Amino acid sequence: MNTKNQHSADDAALGFLYQGQYALLLLWRETDDDAVVYLETLDDVVLEVNGMTILEQLKHSMAAKPAAITITSVKLWKTLKAWIDVLSQLNLSQTWLHLVTVAEISAESPLKALLTDGESRDVLLIALQGEAKRVLQERADAKAAEKKSLPHEPRAAACEAFLNLGQTQQEALLSRARIKSGQKNISEIEGDLARSLTGVVSGKREKVAQHLVEWWNRQILLAMAGKRDKAIHRFELVSKHMEIVADVTLDKLIDNFSAEIPPNSYQSHPMLHQQIALVDGTDAEVGRAVREEWRARENRSRWSNENPSRRELIARHDDHLAEEWSDRHLDICSDCGAQPDAVKKEMGHKLLIWSHYDAPNAVNAIDPGVTRPSYVRGSYQILSIGGRVGWHPEYRKLLGFDE
Repeated sequence: MNTKNQHSADDAALGFLYQGQYALLLLWRETDDDAVVYLETLDDVVLEVNGMTILEQLKHSMAAKPAAITITSVKLWKTLKAWIDVLSQLNLSQTWLHLVTVAEISAESPLKALLTDGESRDVLLIALQGEAKRVLQERADAKAAEKKSLPHEPRAAACEAFLNLGQTQQEALLSRARIKSGQKNISEIEGDLARSLTGVVSGKREKVAQHLVEWWNRQILLAMAGKRDKAIHRFELVSKHMEIVADVTLDKLIDNFSAEIPPNSYQSHPMLHQQIALVDGTDAEVGRAVREEWRARENRSRWSNENPSRRELIARHDDHLAEEWSDRHLDICSDCGAQPDAVKKEMGHKLLIWSHYDAPNAVNAIDPGVTRPSYVRGSYQILSIGGRVGWHPEYRKLLGFDE
């Protein structure tokens, strides 16, 4: 089915994601390491560089040919309203106001004046004043005629706010405004970033860009959640870029999922649950086992797809994990061979706890770059699904692995 729900949040979600991707590309293209970007503060994206503040109002579209921006466009007037709302907080002499749009500007539009800093805005100002007056007059006429709905509702507040500025402030606002039209949409930004990584050998650029975007998206999420400062500095981006390039060039493993959360749709294998149930594991223990198993599985898939030869490395590390587990499992089997099942469950439960809390420190890491505990924790859960490891002393018999 190719129909789209008219109330779908897809466009809004893509618009927000676009803000983050655009901010990454914007900051990367700056040359001043003191440059810094913010999302969702004074504007969609705010760039501070060389003593200037640049407000970027983004208008995204996935359409093959988005409707051109004209003097009557709702997107234009909403942008003007956003700038007017924060005007009192700005020093206009040290501020630029950018309307960033995937669409083009209509060929004969007076908005063309905003493509060039030095071009006169006089004709544009007259056109905007005329359009704002027309909108408000038509609304007033409709109200006087007692019509049920007034025209131009999406632009009404913006038109009124623009006229209320007065001529001097209108001129000042337009003197600091620019339009950046014909920008790439979200599906093209990562490719643009990859092509700009000229310091990386061509065969590695896409991979570096992919890892850089994933790291960046994580920073945006943390910033929006209040878990890091909203300011993201260019030196952070450059430092991460250098780290990723080194890892990719040396073919090091990069842990991309240790801080990620499984999607709500993820269904773990029933055997994981059965293994934990055998030792009376709690719901909390099942929940974290599922989380870590998903993280480890996603890392394994990414690493193997990037380089199939890594499957042997993963297998060798699994052997190491299984050996470390085996020594402990043999001990509990000998210690509680004739004990009642309650004791066996208790001993097995301790081994489950070991796999989560102690194993990451007791076993060797698969790679020096994979230091967070989630990979070891999740790998043990993956191995438990296949019966290669288990928690209960008699798990193989009880779960049918010996049949």
